[in-house]
Amino acid sequence: MHLPKKWWIGLPVLMGLGYFAQQALTPLLENDLRDAVLSRLAKSPDAIDRPNVRVAGRDVIIAGISLSPDVKARLLTALGIETPARRIVDATEPLSRATPFVLKLERHGGKATISGNIPPTGARERLRAEIASLGLEVSDAAAYADGAPQSFADLASFAIRRLAELDPATTTITDGALSVAGEARSASDYDKALAALKSPPFDAGAVKAAVSPPRVSPYVFSAALRDGVVSLSGHLPNDDLRKQIVAMAAAAGVGAAVSDATRLGAGAPEGDFAGALAFAVGELGKLSQGKVVVTDGKIVIEGQGRENIMGATIEADAKARLPSKFEIARLDVLAGPVAPYVFEAQRAGGEVTLTGYAPDETVRNRLVETARRSFFDATVVDQLVIAKGAPQNFSEATDRSLAALARLDEGNLSISDATVSLVGVARHQGARADIAAAFDEGLPQSFHGDAQLSTRIVGAPLDAGECGATLSRLIAKSPIGFASDDSTIAPESAPLVDAIAATALRCQGASIEVGAHTDNVGIAEVNMGRSKRRAQALVDRLVKAGIDPFKIRAVGYGGERPIVANDSDENRARNRRVEIIVK
Repeated sequence: MHLPKKWWIGLPVLMGLGYFAQQALTPLLENDLRDAVLSRLAKSPDAIDRPNVRVAGRDVIIAGISLSPDVKARLLTALGIETPARRIVDATEPLSRATPFVLKLERHGGKATISGNIPPTGARERLRAEIASLGLEVSDAAAYADGAPQSFADLASFAIRRLAELDPATTTITDGALSVAGEARSASDYDKALAALKSPPFDAGAVKAAVSPPRVSPYVFSAALRDGVVSLSGHLPNDDLRKQIVAMAAAAGVGAAVSDATRLGAGAPEGDFAGALAFAVGELGKLSQGKVVVTDGKIVIEGQGRENIMGATIEADAKARLPSKFEIARLDVLAGPVAPYVFEAQRAGGEVTLTGYAPDETVRNRLVETARRSFFDATVVDQLVIAKGAPQNFSEATDRSLAALARLDEGNLSISDATVSLVGVARHQGARADIAAAFDEGLPQSFHGDAQLSTRIVGAPLDAGECGATLSRLIAKSPIGFASDDSTIAPESAPLVDAIAATALRCQGASIEVGAHTDNVGIAEVNMGRSKRRAQALVDRLVKAGIDPFKIRAVGYGGERPIVANDSDENRARNRRVEIIVK
């Protein structure tokens, strides 16, 4: 081939084209080389931590933290073979040693966090996989470091398993020691965590635990005494308090067995919760059977008291011993057997006050109703307490004793077990002996009575008008009752008859007519005879009290003088009456 003589003239142009072509291709080649190196580094994560790769032409500079010299050396050799690098420069720094070596694992809800130090031996991947297997989202901020203890793998796996039982939770590995803190997710998780922490697969002395039981709301504790067994249930904040409460329950049960079904739980109410439980279990010991329940800061006590224990006893205990921030929400305690068993009725002025005990609600109601019928001119105030322990024939003794007190103008009835004392003032002299005799004879044989009675001095004389008005007011307060034979005044009317007699004794010089009336039911002649017998029965009682028999007479009117029409039971009852007229 024949070349032109001046061929060199085009050489600079050709060289320029080559230069510019090389400048355009170099970045592409460098990028390809960097990608190849990074891809290979990714296959050996245990060699270099956070690698930084720079490429200059075909020279590769690798910086970062050297995790393992041996693994790194094999990696660099592989890079020289597997990539087109001309030279590989090792700019890595050696792995620092952590002193102390600390790894922290935390859980909050469905998320877990890894922080602190982690050894360069594939531990990161294992930790993340184990945590993810619990269903937790993992956030990893741990840094590689040298200095991990030989037991790191066991410590880490043990710590991760506690994340399954606690939430929130913090587990910290510090060199060869492990601390675990958190709140159990459930009662069974709490038991599981405690059991594991007591027997770890390594030196138990290397574990420090601060695990609390699950939070409970409402926070309830109860203790029940039934059939010789004290049953405990609900929640307590720690095992030490549980042991104390079991011991208290055994003492409160006075020899009863204790069945403990309590569970540990966080969330106990503020204040002296232990003191509140001690009070509650102590009050259970005052019951023959019953239950105490502490719900947050409120206490319920119900049951049957032991001897001489009643609701008022427990109320007084609560005021003296119950810690602040706690209160009695409900108290339903039946009084236990009392000794001595007392009953008292005090008559003063226009009131009769009943105090002491009644064996049950039925007897109590009957006593109050009997008193209201007997004390026709007084208001009955009921302050009785239901309590067991009444002596035999208690109801009969109180009935007879109240009947005697009702005939007194003022006085006091006191019963203590089987001893009955009656002190008071009779309305007139004739009533005094009658009341004492009836009181003594009417008591059951098992009771002993002592009556100390005096007689009220007859008041100033009344003229006919004052006397009649006073007697009318007395009769208006209560009708006079008669027995079925129509000639005997009913015992419950004795107090009224005594009051009539005391007034009639002041009507000196006046003439008194006692008139009895019936309704229109039945035969007129029969009604007339009945009314005469009733009027005479009252006259006889008044004469016996000291009324001049020549100044008083009995008249029977039958149904001849109704005060209202006999068209209803109520009106017929109004027509059946006794009237006293003073002239």
